[in-house]
Amino acid sequence: MFRLPVRILAVGSGLLAAGSLAFAYVTNPFSRFTIVRSTYTARFTDGRLETSDHNDALVLRQHPLWRALAYYSCGVNVLATRYLTSPRSGADTVDGVIRDIHALRYDPERLLLISGDQFSALFVRNLGVFYYPMLDRAVPDDEADWQARQLVYLQTVGYALGVFARQPELTTTIVATGPRSATCVNIYAYPSDALHGMLYALAALAGLEPARPVAYGPDRHDLATTEAAADLVDRYGDALARHFAHYRATVLDPATGLIRTDLPLSGAKDITRRSSAFYDNVILWKTTQLAGRLGLIPLDRAALDDLDALKQRILATFWLPEAGHFLEDLSPEGVRAGYYSSDWLSVLATGFLDPADPAERDYFVRSVEHIRATGVAEPFAVKYHVDTRAHRQYPVVRLAVASYGGDAIWSFWGMEYIKVLLLLHRATDEAGYLAEARHHLEAYAAAMVRDGGFPEVYDGRGRMLTTPLYRSIRQTGWVIGFEQAREMYRAATGSGTGVGGTAAG
Repeated sequence: MFRLPVRILAVGSGLLAAGSLAFAYVTNPFSRFTIVRSTYTARFTDGRLETSDHNDALVLRQHPLWRALAYYSCGVNVLATRYLTSPRSGADTVDGVIRDIHALRYDPERLLLISGDQFSALFVRNLGVFYYPMLDRAVPDDEADWQARQLVYLQTVGYALGVFARQPELTTTIVATGPRSATCVNIYAYPSDALHGMLYALAALAGLEPARPVAYGPDRHDLATTEAAADLVDRYGDALARHFAHYRATVLDPATGLIRTDLPLSGAKDITRRSSAFYDNVILWKTTQLAGRLGLIPLDRAALDDLDALKQRILATFWLPEAGHFLEDLSPEGVRAGYYSSDWLSVLATGFLDPADPAERDYFVRSVEHIRATGVAEPFAVKYHVDTRAHRQYPVVRLAVASYGGDAIWSFWGMEYIKVLLLLHRATDEAGYLAEARHHLEAYAAAMVRDGGFPEVYDGRGRMLTTPLYRSIRQTGWVIGFEQAREMYRAATGSGTGVGGTAAG
């Protein structure tokens, strides 16, 4: 007597599952039959950059059911890329691999600049962290590639600004949920660096940020985005100023003048639960500086003094002179154990510290000594730390890939470490820094050809990270960081060929 209802229930469940999978597929901006359409576009016409802003057509879907679908879609993409697809370059040279990644990731016809594969949603931090070198004009790509890099970077920040102009609070992630609709979700917690990502991108597009740690070679390209960046600041400046005020009021502890210790935040190392992390405090400093440079807040003498005071508080609180490294966070466990984490390297791209400054160089020298002594950069650069610390990861990460925020090797931070070595060599002329930089670049070059890409993360043995539930992005667009590090090496050695590639243009 119950057979018919059970059968109906089974059929209904199957249809629901199939419909959910179909939804995840068609709302993935990178699937073949996606329904998602761009609302902010940029194109070069007769050498002139033209933009079209139709962000007014965007619809935000924030009902709990839509947020649940957004999370579901993200999860489906993780599993799909683990078991169904992980496209690899067929090139047998480093430059060939780079060309294939550029064609895949820097395509202006696509909606967004993403890390790749399973991360089809927009993690807004990427604009100012993992993709900060996108507009480095010294990277010697051809003119078509340079135009594509400008377009995809501009379109991505334009889209993000359109979404967050309608959203009262920033989130880590924007998930497309229809042709011109989006759902904003937080992956784990409130973002420490989403606003930083947008402000950095605007500053880079405006020519206010150099998109590289220091000048290391001649500019090979002209920046065509300054007018478009000014237009975006004009249109979305009020929304950005509102978000800055909310961000600062949310994260800042007025009693300490630092990031609150009782507020979980999602930053570049979002898989780990931390309390007032060093990284998040540096990002607060940089976000405030960028807001001033873009005219969102006054950048007068008092504001500059406040910025310097914040910097000094951060250094006094987090530097461990006896250990020779920065403290990861202010959690009781972290303070007691003196935890180290390689995202301290954020000090380079943000300009928080400068290895060319004799007063600040020792922070880099001592940190490199710590990395060498503990094996953090073995077999090549660089792990977050040598221990997994699985208990610090969020449960889903601990289940799927416990080493992800621990002893896995991160290619982005590896590139930042190589840049530190090169800049220390420039400042001190010590050959050991240059030799180590070459070792890591050669290791990455060999791995790129072996793996057919530039993976996001490697396991502790230097192989592309793979577990039963997770596989690293194989062809991540973060490869632009490798290109930048390689050009810095070429400049340091005066070599036309350098490591893993043909002569610079």
